[in-house]
Amino acid sequence: MKTVVNRQRFNLLILIGVLGLASGVAGQITSWPELSLVAGVFAMLAAMIGAAQVGPHTAAVADIDQLSSEVKRLSETRSEPVLSGSGVDPITGLLDSSLLEPLLLQRVAAARRQLHPVSLVLLRIDEIDRLSTKDRENALGALSGVLIQTLREADGAFRADDITIAALLENTSESGAVWAAERLRGLLHSSPACAGITVSAGVACYPSHALDADELILRAAHALDDAMERGRDHVIVAQVD
Repeated sequence: MKTVVNRQRFNLLILIGVLGLASGVAGQITSWPELSLVAGVFAMLAAMIGAAQVGPHTAAVADIDQLSSEVKRLSETRSEPVLSGSGVDPITGLLDSSLLEPLLLQRVAAARRQLHPVSLVLLRIDEIDRLSTKDRENALGALSGVLIQTLREADGAFRADDITIAALLENTSESGAVWAAERLRGLLHSSPACAGITVSAGVACYPSHALDADELILRAAHALDDAMERGRDHVIVAQVD
């Protein structure tokens, strides 16, 4: 009887270990922290069963305590709101500039693993330097409201600096990013809240124009400069050397 129980525990231990490994790998591939949390729970269960299998050894108990603490930490971290504290720009309601680079690095890394494109669009209100501080803030807020309407849940919107807005488009090719920028322009033209507001936009795409996050930002910035040099209301795509 004892042998049967031990065999059942062993089989259950293997099953939980496989589920934990699968969850951990899926979390790395998809960049979903929830799956890493699931992997931690499975690991804790496996450790508890393993401890029961070999007896109440001090080392096993210590491992369980450590895993329990880690799972609790992951759970508490994940339960915090994503948009909280200094991570949100108070004027536009978009993510602030401190989050742009790390999230771009993450998205480019995921795109490289999954073999799909990711695009960055940099936007600037035309002649924004001529506006007063209050009018500038109002214009940026109006632009941001329209931008959010054009984005999907998987995309990201940021206030990149005082006068530049960035849109990070997940699994989006060059043509898709241009379409999104043109759609934004059309919505600005038709929105009463954005009367008189036009934008210039620079578009860059991984891997068409850049192979890493830093280069992607640089290419999009150069494209934005080109758009502004051509006058108001232009969308320019980055050039390939």
